[in-house]
Amino acid sequence: MDVELVEYDCAWPGLFERERARVLGAVPGAELEHVGSTSVPGLCAKPVVDLMLVVADAADEASYVPALEAVGYRVVVREDDWHHHRILKGPDTNVNLHVFARGCAQVRRHRVFRDWLRVNDEDRALYARVKRELAGRQWERVREYAAAKNEVVLEILERAYVAWRLPSDDVEFVTESPVGSGQVVLEDYNPDWPGWYEREARRIRGALGAAVLRLEHVGSTSVPGLAAKPLIDVLLVVADSNDEDAYVPALVAAGYYLRLREHGWYEHRLLRDHGPDVNLHVFSPACEEVDRMLVFRDRLRSHPADREEYERTKRVLAGRTWDRVQDYADAKTRVVERIILRALA
Repeated sequence: MDVELVEYDCAWPGLFERERARVLGAVPGAELEHVGSTSVPGLCAKPVVDLMLVVADAADEASYVPALEAVGYRVVVREDDWHHHRILKGPDTNVNLHVFARGCAQVRRHRVFRDWLRVNDEDRALYARVKRELAGRQWERVREYAAAKNEVVLEILERAYVAWRLPSDDVEFVTESPVGSGQVVLEDYNPDWPGWYEREARRIRGALGAAVLRLEHVGSTSVPGLAAKPLIDVLLVVADSNDEDAYVPALVAAGYYLRLREHGWYEHRLLRDHGPDVNLHVFSPACEEVDRMLVFRDRLRSHPADREEYERTKRVLAGRTWDRVQDYADAKTRVVERIILRALA
């Protein structure tokens, strides 16, 4: 089959606005964005307007599908094994309405790709060249054309994610750490690490009880076979990470202390342990960073090549001396983002 590409049409933003009124009129409280190539001025595209609808739970079709059907939309794709993604077609315009849950890492992926192409002329031109070359081939299904674009999409996304940074003053340190060497010491995987996590998990659950909405072992010590600093990273989801009174005093009583706040990064809180090396990361529900941390862990657990790539990078970087250990973590950003993007593809 042929893939039809057309030049950018200045009518596309207007079509989005019309569908925006229709969709949000049916599903108030949801978020709707124009994504895909038709959302990037100057970029050639298939004449299909891609919309991204973000709802509380994409798998809960009863909460939004009947309302959308009432205004002419219909479900054409269900992918329960891929972020519970749904696609609906519009009633009178060639529209793909992609539905994701709030907190799904795919949401940020779509936004970052769109926003980067809007401002980066070189990558926009690169993407257009690759699309035109691929569109000149014959494909059995459009999905195969989309898969063939994946290599250049990941290349562009990697640059976009690495360029994405929060202001350096976003971190509010509650307790200063002692000034010390930025030397990073990696150890081979220790089969005792899961047991260390379980000990911390029991302590956290004992302190917070029903306030624990989710508790996970994350970071390198959660990946069998991966070398790591002997530091247990714990992911804790509570009802509202900004409501410190609901969980910090109980955790302090259990032996932790509040290390820092990051208000601009999903209201992240980091607590540390006075004894063993433990990082306790606290987030609220429906947070994209929670999804990304779990996607990264699960990808490393299931893909040996990515695990080996990550370990090689860590060992090279650990051989250097850093002013701060955080600088070592920042230096790993490119490979971390590359692996997460592969997992999200």
